[in-house]
Amino acid sequence: MNIKSSLLSGLILSACLAMLMGTLSSCNKKTETEEEVYMPASSVAVTGFSLKSKSGTSVRLDSVFFSIDLNKGVIFNADSLPMGTDITKLVPVISYTSSASAVTLTQSGGKYTGEIDYKTNPSDSVDFSGKVVLKITAEDKETTRSYSIKVNVHQCEPDSLVWDQLAVTPMPSRLRSPKQQKTVGYKDTSYTLLQESDDSYTLAVATDLIAGEWTKSTPAFDFEPEVRTLNATSDRLFVLDKAGVLHTSADGLTWESTGSVWTNIIGAYGDSMLGMRSEGGQLVHTCWPADAGYAEQPVSSDFPVAEYSGFVQFSNRWTTLPIGFMVGGRLADGTYTSKTWGYDGDHWAVLSEDMTPAIAGATLVPYYVYRKTTSSLVQTEFSVWMLIGGQCSDGDSNRTIYVSYDNGVNWYAAEKQMQLPDHFPGLKNLDGIMAEWPKQASLKDNWTDTASRALPGMARVKYEVEDYEVYWDCPYIYIFGGAKDNGALNDEIWRGVLNRMTFVPQF
Repeated sequence: MNIKSSLLSGLILSACLAMLMGTLSSCNKKTETEEEVYMPASSVAVTGFSLKSKSGTSVRLDSVFFSIDLNKGVIFNADSLPMGTDITKLVPVISYTSSASAVTLTQSGGKYTGEIDYKTNPSDSVDFSGKVVLKITAEDKETTRSYSIKVNVHQCEPDSLVWDQLAVTPMPSRLRSPKQQKTVGYKDTSYTLLQESDDSYTLAVATDLIAGEWTKSTPAFDFEPEVRTLNATSDRLFVLDKAGVLHTSADGLTWESTGSVWTNIIGAYGDSMLGMRSEGGQLVHTCWPADAGYAEQPVSSDFPVAEYSGFVQFSNRWTTLPIGFMVGGRLADGTYTSKTWGYDGDHWAVLSEDMTPAIAGATLVPYYVYRKTTSSLVQTEFSVWMLIGGQCSDGDSNRTIYVSYDNGVNWYAAEKQMQLPDHFPGLKNLDGIMAEWPKQASLKDNWTDTASRALPGMARVKYEVEDYEVYWDCPYIYIFGGAKDNGALNDEIWRGVLNRMTFVPQF
């Protein structure tokens, strides 16, 4: 088996296994005081609740799962119906003890009002747009139990990728109109290097990215850095100077020369930094620190030498070494490429070609998407890489977001609701980072305060519950800088999020 086939086989097997082995993580904290629980008599208990299917709608209503909380007397669907679903005339299917003497449904506050004798007229439709109360009376005609019923409907499109213009913040420069910037993730935060309008330099470190709080310092450069070459491993920052000399730093403020002369930096692979250098007029792949086990290889003529996406890597239980890849870029002859190149620690190989446009200056960001894998409403989560921005070979900005479910082996245009809105600027040489930030919400609304059981489709969201408050991490995409069509720096930071990630976790 040749090198490319071996690398591709390993990547595909790893990606497929990873997608099949999704994990679910959640935990609940018990309060110090356990409340006494009221258990309703079995003679007035609801044993099942569902909806009948309805023609003229794309939603399989009969497959929607409803939770029944006998203690609190609430019945609801945790996985909300699609936005815009008409719930004014739905027929419920209710199971209860055969000894019940009366079963009534009272609807109020919606389009229709009034009481329905469900035991006599089980096929009558109910308006769930308002308040609906189910009352069951036992055979003794004295014991009763009431249940509030709610059919939840999404109030916004859950799988839209939203770029809020109100969340746009300025680049953390000291002066207006900085000339260049490069942002990298380093030591669990964001490091931004800026060339200011007066040609001085600023290193900004995010202390709170959500609040836009940065610590700004002046690096002690005794050289002129190539700002766009800034990169990072887990414990070192790297940058080239104008002469191509590789410099390294632990904090971004104090720098030292490695003595190596490179033409460009590719990205981090483990604790090493990959790059290219010229050897007798021929470009070769190299790394730092110089490893006795690393064999420099000639750079192929179809390998990009500039403006490729960030080099990203992943590893899991099915890979013996990390796998890294990057997309697009500019070749030595100035043309753009559509290839995705992968690296397995020994060799480079083409993972895919022509699955994206020939593109330069795009960014790769890890994120999540949800897709239906059954006929029900349940959405299955997939970890993906998103390719955002860049410039196509015809000179137009790339406005299509592409996603890969298998770490660069295949690329697909994202769903329509995840594409860039018109107000998002066309950008080249932009930087993207995913950052998770804590959110919390009150669970005193009975509709969401239920048994601690995560439903399919929200498995990634790790949450904790304490004293009727739920805490979870919401992942945001941050887009830094980028060059506009006129070549000027976009002095902004954009923030995007999948609506679904902001919802209170259903469990």
